[in-house]
Amino acid sequence: MAFKYHEYWELLGVDQHSQFEAKLKELLFKPKEREVFYKRLLEVNYKVSEDTFKEYFELYSAERKTNQQDFTPESITKVITEIIAMNKPKESGYSAYDPAAGTGTLLIAQWDADRKQVSPFNYFPHEYFYVGEELSDTALIYLLHNMALRGMNAVIMHGNSIEREYKQVYFIQNSSNDYMKFSDINVMPRSKTLERVLDIRSWTGEPIEHIESYDVPWFEEFKETIRQYK
Repeated sequence: MAFKYHEYWELLGVDQHSQFEAKLKELLFKPKEREVFYKRLLEVNYKVSEDTFKEYFELYSAERKTNQQDFTPESITKVITEIIAMNKPKESGYSAYDPAAGTGTLLIAQWDADRKQVSPFNYFPHEYFYVGEELSDTALIYLLHNMALRGMNAVIMHGNSIEREYKQVYFIQNSSNDYMKFSDINVMPRSKTLERVLDIRSWTGEPIEHIESYDVPWFEEFKETIRQYK
């Protein structure tokens, strides 16, 4: 059955792309409304093993001229994921890092491979951790939603991975450690510790203050996990 992208618009009560994207951005920091949207979104597109927004983004939002954005074909994504799986030590403590994450296609492929390695009864989100970096303001919106929709645990760095200049650092946390739950979206406070751990050399723009994971020791857990990348 061919997927009709206007169905995405209907979920948020809009009738054009610009309105849909504005709504997506607004929902990033509205957890209750975001959860309602995710549940409705899964009724329209339940294929969480694939990037929920990839084809939509390519059709409406790709910045091929301004940011030279291109997208990893699914065949290449599959090969990369299999190579990672074959060479990743079981005790590594992390799953994937993508310095140009786009909307999250590669990270989602690795997440899907990880969860299929164990039975649902033995799969716990906190045992897997993903890191992505993305320069585009537009792609970032879809990337964050893709991670939170799947209940992933991830750090998403918004900025230039070469110059190490960033706007924000987001911590996506499945606070329930339950694969049937969605993740929180937190914005990491700018600090010397964060700069040292993630090799952030400068900040740009105004900081955003937004934390949803109030009842979990997410910052200490983040620091301990991210050290494994150093």
